[in-house]
Amino acid sequence: MKFCAAVCGVVAVASAANAGVITSYNLTGQPGTQASVAGTGTTNVTAASLTRGAGLTGVGAANSMNASGWTQGADDFFSFGFTVDSGFAVNLDKLYIGTRSSAQGPGTMGLFYSGDGFATALTTFNQAPGGNFVNAIIDLSGLSGLTGSVEFRLMQIGTVAANGGSTSSGGTFRVTAYFENGAFNRDLQLTGEVVPAPSALALLGLGGLVAARRRR
Repeated sequence: MKFCAAVCGVVAVASAANAGVITSYNLTGQPGTQASVAGTGTTNVTAASLTRGAGLTGVGAANSMNASGWTQGADDFFSFGFTVDSGFAVNLDKLYIGTRSSAQGPGTMGLFYSGDGFATALTTFNQAPGGNFVNAIIDLSGLSGLTGSVEFRLMQIGTVAANGGSTSSGGTFRVTAYFENGAFNRDLQLTGEVVPAPSALALLGLGGLVAARRRR
């Protein structure tokens, strides 16, 4: 019982100490054409950079990452994510994100995840009618126990443009910070908690049992 309480205490402390922002991207001052934006991780988590797929072309747009060339090609995506240190896991909570399509840019974008090989959109973003910022808080609490490298991609769904016509290769889509009531609220970010991985807890439990038997 004492050992169980000690293990539970370790887990609680680890969770509380690392709860909050998992990965964030500060896009303030970025020109839109940059090849990447470095991410900021947290304890036991290394952020991957926000990048643009090779099929896209950077386009200027302040405080964002922006691109044209959205033709649903295999390399037409924005990518971001993180790598979790061995012995730990991430339980995600939310994604805070701002997006914007031009009139002839993608009308619908999807958030995809490496856990299923980017097969099914976790959520979609309706960009109509174009030229407007779409600010979203996405519930990702269904993604828990994440270990190793985790990647998210923003990819176009369908060929309908934000203005209702057909998408043009010159149409643009950008990702930016999360805004609320027209004002900056927080960086593009993933929130959640970092916890000991189940395998680490199992080893911890085994070690405690061995030590207890030796004492007896």
